[in-house]
Amino acid sequence: MSKRILITGAGRRLGKVLALHFLQQDWQVVGHYNTVSELPDHDSLSLLQANLADTADTLRLCQQLQHQPAFDAVIHNASCFVPDAAGGHTPAEQAAHLTAHLNVHIVAPALITQCLEHQWNAGAAMVVLADIYADLPNQRFSAYCSSKAGLQNWALSMAQRLAGRVRVNVIQPGPIQFLPDHDDAYRQRVLSQSLVPHELGYGAIIKACDYLLDNEAVTGSVMRVDGGRFVANRYDQIFSAD
Repeated sequence: MSKRILITGAGRRLGKVLALHFLQQDWQVVGHYNTVSELPDHDSLSLLQANLADTADTLRLCQQLQHQPAFDAVIHNASCFVPDAAGGHTPAEQAAHLTAHLNVHIVAPALITQCLEHQWNAGAAMVVLADIYADLPNQRFSAYCSSKAGLQNWALSMAQRLAGRVRVNVIQPGPIQFLPDHDDAYRQRVLSQSLVPHELGYGAIIKACDYLLDNEAVTGSVMRVDGGRFVANRYDQIFSAD
């Protein structure tokens, strides 16, 4: 019988690539998406839509998931990435900005995991996508960084709570896949601050997920997949050149 996996944020980018990877490995994939899914139709793919920034919509998704057969794996990949400056400046705008990040990164994974309490197959595993900035704050993205830090802490708590039933691990991606709007100057600057000076691509995350889902001895771990950016010499980002 095919294994079953739930992937949040599976409609585009990394989530889409992860979904296609597991479909190619003959898994049954349940893919969540927010507004748009770029995944092609597949006999082993079912799609569920929900805006995870809206708790009511997340609860609706949870009701749908409770009618699903048991899962062998879950990847919490859905993300909200908005710079603070774009979140507005009034208290109401800031509240909405913070709430969206917290809902997507903490509330939704927690509610989804809770609703699956009795829907895990033996040997199941969960992978949570945090960020290297969970441990390395960036003032321009304080809502993003702090909510990802909360997500990571929650995931490690789940490794304790679900011990013996579900292995839970965290991946901290770095900027391994550039977006089309990233110009060459930006790409070169980022790569100059990494120990591996070339774009690694989503395949690096796929390999990490495969390892964490397969290795029965690994739980409660945090794996950085960032080309060494976290430990690179960052003096040039802190001090002036003279």
